[in-house]
Amino acid sequence: MKRMISLSIFAATAIAGSAHAHDFWVQPETFTPAEDESLPVSLFVGHGSDKSDWPVRPHRIIGIQTLGPNGPQSQVRGAESLTGALSVTLDTPGMHLISVETTNSFSELEAGKFNDYAEEEGIRPIMLDRAAKRTEDQPGKELYSRRGKALVQAGCPAEASEVWATELGLTLEVIPGANPVEWDEGDAMPIKVHYHGAPVSGATLHITDLDDETVHFSAQTDAEGQVDISASLTEGRWLVHTVWAEAAAGLLEGADYQTVFSSLTFDTESPCPS
Repeated sequence: MKRMISLSIFAATAIAGSAHAHDFWVQPETFTPAEDESLPVSLFVGHGSDKSDWPVRPHRIIGIQTLGPNGPQSQVRGAESLTGALSVTLDTPGMHLISVETTNSFSELEAGKFNDYAEEEGIRPIMLDRAAKRTEDQPGKELYSRRGKALVQAGCPAEASEVWATELGLTLEVIPGANPVEWDEGDAMPIKVHYHGAPVSGATLHITDLDDETVHFSAQTDAEGQVDISASLTEGRWLVHTVWAEAAAGLLEGADYQTVFSSLTFDTESPCPS
């Protein structure tokens, strides 16, 4: 039975559902698939009533990869594999990371909506830059892309794996500091955020229960780019999402910022006997 969620990690836990409107994540049909079987994978954006499938098109995908005991493998099998339902094949038992990267898209919002969006998502570089340049009354223009990872356990390997701890080198990456599959209530669950490989201080994490999206809380990374989210975590399937950006002059379409959305999904319940 789940215990009552504590929302004391970060004051922004009262953020309304609109703060999650830009969430992007990878959700496999199951986080505990059998080995050597085709595993359907869905991509989602939004939150709650705003949640929807993310339309998969070849021109919008940079890559879909898995990392497992046998190393990295591309899961793209021609353009036709990116025109509808996605799937991956995990051909060895053990832990695997599924990762998806997308191309840039352009967005422009009027000043008030852009300021609210940056504040709700906790994108400090945008807020600080607009304040320093006194451009809070101007429309916000950005190029944005997305990165998503899912941690799955295929079968029960004889040897322990540390695939969960691997940094894939994504532009913005959410990295667990402990194996989620082995997590029990009372254990620490540190989460690290890296941008271009360096720790990000002050990044806001939005954490959502995938089985009950009304249950969500937020946390903020410390000076070392990490935060322990265990105080509000329970057994189950979870999404951890964050956003970061940098001011960049001369971007396409006159955008002011390059923004990246990144996420990690996982299930804390292991299919393997302890």
